[in-house]
Amino acid sequence: MRIAQLSCVVLAAGLIALTGAGCQKRETAVVQASAAPSVSPTAPPKATEPTAKQVNALAGITQEEAGIKIRVDMPEIKDFLAQSKQGPIIPALKQNAIPQGMAYVEEKNWIVISHYREEGKSGLLTVVDAGSGKLVKALELYKDAATPYTGHAGGVAVSSRYVWLSSDGNLYYFPKDDLLQAGETGKLVFKGLVSTGTRASFNAYADGVLWAGEFAQGTSYPTDASHYLTNRDGKEHKAWAVGYKLDPATDMPVALKGEKAGSALTPDLILSLPDSVQGMYLNADGVWLSQSYGRNSISDITRYKHTASEAPHATVKVGQAEVPVWFLDSKDKGKKMVVPPMAEGIFERSGDLHILFESGATKYMTSSTYALDRIHILPWRE
Repeated sequence: MRIAQLSCVVLAAGLIALTGAGCQKRETAVVQASAAPSVSPTAPPKATEPTAKQVNALAGITQEEAGIKIRVDMPEIKDFLAQSKQGPIIPALKQNAIPQGMAYVEEKNWIVISHYREEGKSGLLTVVDAGSGKLVKALELYKDAATPYTGHAGGVAVSSRYVWLSSDGNLYYFPKDDLLQAGETGKLVFKGLVSTGTRASFNAYADGVLWAGEFAQGTSYPTDASHYLTNRDGKEHKAWAVGYKLDPATDMPVALKGEKAGSALTPDLILSLPDSVQGMYLNADGVWLSQSYGRNSISDITRYKHTASEAPHATVKVGQAEVPVWFLDSKDKGKKMVVPPMAEGIFERSGDLHILFESGATKYMTSSTYALDRIHILPWRE
């Protein structure tokens, strides 16, 4: 997660000093996290199983509520709270892990979540059973047998034969069978990486194409100037997601066959993106973007028409190749939903959009305007 300047600080239980101009008008709207829905129009929706009293633990990694004590009333998210329901508790919050990416493994009915940890600790991949909501695996990530992976773990995607983790400009990968066959605890060791030429802040997989995208936000999170493109609305986009067609026989990018080792892989497709994208989900018809920046600012989930099967909107030169580009702009923009701060990874299943938040992490819980410690499930109809 990329963090803007704080505007709210905790003074005491149930009280918040609102120091930013955007928060001062809501100073009297502080509610307890445990308040009944009738007390606050933005009280969180009713939880599904497992219940708040249930604590699952695997080798020191637990799945339990974070102990959120305060939330600031946010009228902007009332529609989201009215329409969504709470899903599984996000694992590892009590172990100072910060959740980032999320993917769905259909054959196992699993939700896979990537987390980063600080102080030199390895990143984590946790697995939650989507049916029961229970934690079933908690696995440490390693670059090799002896070297912990300590990157941002910004996104996770699952293709037919591999699991892909996006971070630090790369797509790290290991066989999906390693995840399926792993015990409840242990290590997952990367088998290789693909250099993307982007920040690789998040990733996604759909219909034989692996995507890696980047978060852009002013001078704090710059992107390469070659990624700056003027969209069809006349506005400048400073980020993009690169798409790699996977070989059906190997499940690896087709373009790898012609690239030099160590160089950024030339993409087959590019989606030109707005700022502040934290997560992306695609299917045959649509592209959903999760956008957020800061602990106290609302997030947006927006759906765009997926037009990559149509004629490209532009082309750009990457290396020696001309790569087709499609803009995600107002021309193909569909429904948008305002959601609580710090939204991260997303995926859709059976018409329901699942949304991951990082605000329930210990690092952010007391300073986020509306901390959440559960995946939220939002029916998506247009």
